[in-house]
Amino acid sequence: MRAQRVLYVVNPAAGLGASAHLGRRLAGGAAASSSSDLEVVLVAADSFEELRRQAAAELGGERRPDALIVQGGDGMVSMGAGLVAGTEVPLGVVPSGTGNDFARAAGIERGVPAVGIERMLTALRTGTASTRSVDAMRLVLDGAEHVAINSVNVGFDAVVNRRANELRRLPGTARYVAALLESVRHFEPLEFGVRIDGGPAESVTAEMLTVLNGSSIGGGIAVAPHAVIDDGLLDLFVVGGLPRIGLLTLFPLAMAGLHTRLPAVTFERLTGISVLVPKGVLVYADGEELRGLGRAACTLDLRIDAGAVRLIETGTRR
Repeated sequence: MRAQRVLYVVNPAAGLGASAHLGRRLAGGAAASSSSDLEVVLVAADSFEELRRQAAAELGGERRPDALIVQGGDGMVSMGAGLVAGTEVPLGVVPSGTGNDFARAAGIERGVPAVGIERMLTALRTGTASTRSVDAMRLVLDGAEHVAINSVNVGFDAVVNRRANELRRLPGTARYVAALLESVRHFEPLEFGVRIDGGPAESVTAEMLTVLNGSSIGGGIAVAPHAVIDDGLLDLFVVGGLPRIGLLTLFPLAMAGLHTRLPAVTFERLTGISVLVPKGVLVYADGEELRGLGRAACTLDLRIDAGAVRLIETGTRR
């Protein structure tokens, strides 16, 4: 594919604050060097909400861009997917967050955002870029609709995610492991009402309930190693009956690929799920909080939207 006008949205907080500066420098250089055949419109606001508002305005304007590129972590990819899912506008991903789990699942090179954006802009300008259809997750929670791209987390891993977001000085997986050590001391099992693919409702007692499109959480912890982002299916990962010492060892075991042997761990493949979330339980999606503490019990409805996002590719997947 070839593009003439690209919307480039940068998360100012990703990569410990370095992304906004990098994005402004690269987008400005690309726009200046590519003359009239590629216009780069940069959005790098001070808040996530403002990023979304400005990007939506550009995408809904008279001169709709040919492509949307997001730079940041999983939250930015999720925002981008929500803006373009079900449309013809393709999504480019430049990972510069601390987790980048969707980028891992998609085989996108991580750790070199300057190279990534330069390669993508060049490919879009020269027509050497291609697209790949990948799945998205559509969910309804507390009456509001959301789109997620990698994972929806309920229970213990949402608590860990919340604490990990506060430990911003630590890198990637180290942040997640530190949050795990702090969170496990006060966590108790939860009782969920679960209905899978329209089947009968079941009561599930679990420490952790995660629905995944990608395979990993927490910066590469592959809790659902067989999950694929373009197979039209979601992977349900449930942990139930583990004592606290077991929770402490769960993620280290997952990093070694050994957690699948635990009797307390179960997997199921599905296209839709409804979860009765108990009062006061956190819900996270792609590293961002959707439902905070202190809220009443509610129902989370989630379904796969197969092939909803056209993902831009510029070369061989990693």
